[in-house]
Amino acid sequence: MPSVGSPAPPSFSQSAALLAGRIAFSSAGESGGRFGAANWTASGVVAEPLDQAAAIPATSAVQALAEQSILIAELGDGATAGLSLSVRDLLTGEEIYGAGSGQALTPASTIKVLTAAAALTTLGPEAVFTTSASLSRGAGGGGTVTLVAGGDTTLAPDAGDPSQVMGRAGLGDLARAAAIELRRSGLVEVNVALDDTIFTGPSTRADWGWSSGTTWGAPATPLAVLDGRAGPAFDGVNYVLDPALVAAQQFAALLAQYAKDPATPLPPVSVVTTVQRAGEPARSRRIAAVDSAPLGELVGYMLRNSDNTLAEAIGRVVALARGQQGSFAGCAAAVTASLTELGLATAGLRVDDCSGLSHDSRVSAGMLTGTLVMAGGAESARLGDVARSLPVGGLQGTLAERFAEAPGAGNIRAKTGTLTGVTSLAGMVQTSGGRQLVFAVLVNADPPVGASGARLAMDRFVEGLAGLD
Repeated sequence: MPSVGSPAPPSFSQSAALLAGRIAFSSAGESGGRFGAANWTASGVVAEPLDQAAAIPATSAVQALAEQSILIAELGDGATAGLSLSVRDLLTGEEIYGAGSGQALTPASTIKVLTAAAALTTLGPEAVFTTSASLSRGAGGGGTVTLVAGGDTTLAPDAGDPSQVMGRAGLGDLARAAAIELRRSGLVEVNVALDDTIFTGPSTRADWGWSSGTTWGAPATPLAVLDGRAGPAFDGVNYVLDPALVAAQQFAALLAQYAKDPATPLPPVSVVTTVQRAGEPARSRRIAAVDSAPLGELVGYMLRNSDNTLAEAIGRVVALARGQQGSFAGCAAAVTASLTELGLATAGLRVDDCSGLSHDSRVSAGMLTGTLVMAGGAESARLGDVARSLPVGGLQGTLAERFAEAPGAGNIRAKTGTLTGVTSLAGMVQTSGGRQLVFAVLVNADPPVGASGARLAMDRFVEGLAGLD
């Protein structure tokens, strides 16, 4: 595979051609639109009207909460490099209180908020990722069926389930549809190839510490069954080294089965199930395709479950859509450009990956709260899924066991982040007085109380925000 940065990134139009048929883009809130001159105009309100009469908490009250928690006591004076904190009023966007709010620190998984924002503004919430099968003819009555990856890492191993996000599209459905067209083709035997060339460069970062069997996610890939999970039934908690190849092998086995199914009154075709990697031939025709859940739902799943595999795939598709390579470097350029176009200050921003697994990314609390203000307001219909998808305290995803009691339960919505030496939280909360606030807290130090103590301090601080009049 080409290395990151070599050859030169494709042009904007070249990227559109590369993605043609693999991703269905939306424009101005319409589904199924072609990619090109994207119209990013907001098409509607995404949030409930905010109560303008509710009192904005005083800066002194928010500062007192920070000082009463260990956040300022342990990470404030003399140790400001370890803390970035920002609290904004959602309605006005003004920062009520900040402590190192412009200081860019390692964000861990809170960077997924930025990945989601970039994806929704670039592609639109109705965009879907298409996995397809194409057929090309060779000499002597043979041919090749090419499985063409389009960025979907959520494929079911057999039949898809339209009620689910993970497993919406099914490899079995794709294989069944492809087998029928294959048996109508008059071919006697076909090989199976995998085209996963839309992503380039390394699939992991050195500091991820990735190895086969890791539990945090799969290497970056444009194709996977259930995120690349290991196990004969794709139901393990570990992940495989080469998710795209494993998915292609599953597809080949299913295609071979359905290509000879006696229940189908068509001539059988022999399928060689050994899969070779190869680009989709120029003279081929699509014979079957399946679509992922819409991007708005994918983003929701990613944020609620802190799904690293899905985050990396989404980030690379955004990169391709913006004329960059489908790589770590392309993702970084695409996310940065998207946030800049939204009018967000990006000083100090460094996107080393789109999932937050890297210790080398840098994001400030102010960038996160600025993004959340845009997502939670009524001005950007495309960003609304960011706000709606944040896990709900005491109920969902990574917050299911946090904020389980009032005033946080069902009120605080936030994205968590955890790495060695890193604890972070970014989200939204309504005060007892009815004012909507957004907040972000990043801790990049090991305080005397440890990571668990820092997390408890964050929780106390945010619960304190919920209790303000």
